Amino acid sequence: MKNQQSGFSLVELMMAVAISAILSTVLVAFTLTYVADVFRSRATAELAVESHFVLQTMVEDIRLADSIATINSITDANAPADGWATSDATNQLIINSPAITSERDIIYDESTGYSYRNQFIYFISGTILYKRVLANTLASGNAATTTCPPASSSSSCPADKDYTSNIDNLTLVFYDIDNAVTADPAAARSVKVGIVMSRRAFGKTITLNNTIQTTLRNY
Repeated sequence: MKNQQSGFSLVELMMAVAISAILSTVLVAFTLTYVADVFRSRATAELAVESHFVLQTMVEDIRLADSIATINSITDANAPADGWATSDATNQLIINSPAITSERDIIYDESTGYSYRNQFIYFISGTILYKRVLANTLASGNAATTTCPPASSSSSCPADKDYTSNIDNLTLVFYDIDNAVTADPAAARSVKVGIVMSRRAFGKTITLNNTIQTTLRNY
């Protein structure tokens, strides 16, 4: 009688291992692609929500403003060396907003009949969008408080509000009373604000653009 043995030969085992390796590689690649798509889709959705919040916040300040300022008229000890100036190129927007009391009553200058103005400054530093408040010290009962850079903030000068750390660019288009584009911020009756935001997600940069336009309340 012959002693018969069954099993895999060395060649068959090597082929099986090679096929398993190929299938495993395909499966891992498919899984990584799927996970990457999920993370990037989530990042895009989060950027969309974040950009909507940022724009709505800015629009609310613009809508309730008296005007857009070309430069700041309220002294800011923490301003850049060349001061603040509304400019697309430097990513700055200065908003003249009526000074109000804690009861939200507008504070008027009796000598002129016009309201006192605070100034809100939106600006980009690095990848962070900040809002600085410059409170008008002449407005008695002013509810606003001047803010400072986070590094030099204190109880009397709280930190500037940061709205996002994912911003790349701020664009501004101003329209005059005839709805024509104007280069003069002070002549603006409506403003189109655009922001470009980005973040890294699974090794890829996700970029999102969003714009919105609003009219100042007095127009």
